[in-house]
Amino acid sequence: MGKTGQGLADALGVNKARVSEIVAGRRGVKAVEVPVIAAYLGMGESDILALLSGREANALSGREADAPPNPDAFSPSIADLPAAGAMPLDVPVFGTAVGGDDADFEMNGEVIDRVRRPPGLGGARTAFALYVVGHSMSPRYDEGDLIFVHPGRPPVPGCDVVVELQAVDKFGRHKALLKTYRGKSATRLMLSQLNPPGPVEVPLDQVRQVLRVLRTAELLGV
Repeated sequence: MGKTGQGLADALGVNKARVSEIVAGRRGVKAVEVPVIAAYLGMGESDILALLSGREANALSGREADAPPNPDAFSPSIADLPAAGAMPLDVPVFGTAVGGDDADFEMNGEVIDRVRRPPGLGGARTAFALYVVGHSMSPRYDEGDLIFVHPGRPPVPGCDVVVELQAVDKFGRHKALLKTYRGKSATRLMLSQLNPPGPVEVPLDQVRQVLRVLRTAELLGV
């Protein structure tokens, strides 16, 4: 029996639209979802990145190459990507801590872990990762989720960003925000968040840098 988007959605306890967002790269795979996806597909957790790239699309759709397409089949676009186990374990994860009322979290600049380099970050030596702190972007990101940041890619309206602020705490840690980028005026950075939903504005003179959070499709290089 073929694997379908609806079947995966049922296994994850979400609606099918959420699975479609994962496949389209509009939503990342949460850490807690990886073992569920692996179990449903009968694959190892280390193969999930390769799976989402679409390498196993025909096998997942449960049809031969010359068979009629199944509109309910879970079949991302095909890309020739390495297996997750072949990716270098060299992307630094910077430490974060819960922030105060005026920030989602604080970045201490210390490397606390290293994770595998996704194919889309092959040449990005300045890329790094963070574990999400706080709930302002839930359900897109929950606390403990891993996100990848690429300082070399400029933000565009609609993408998610980490905004590092000029302000620091008594330990020298920079305050930061995880939000969706909406644009900027001459004096303000315009953002939005999901929980509670609404706009967020930050004076530009309080912003140290705006770092783009990469979508799944960008991480996979497709």
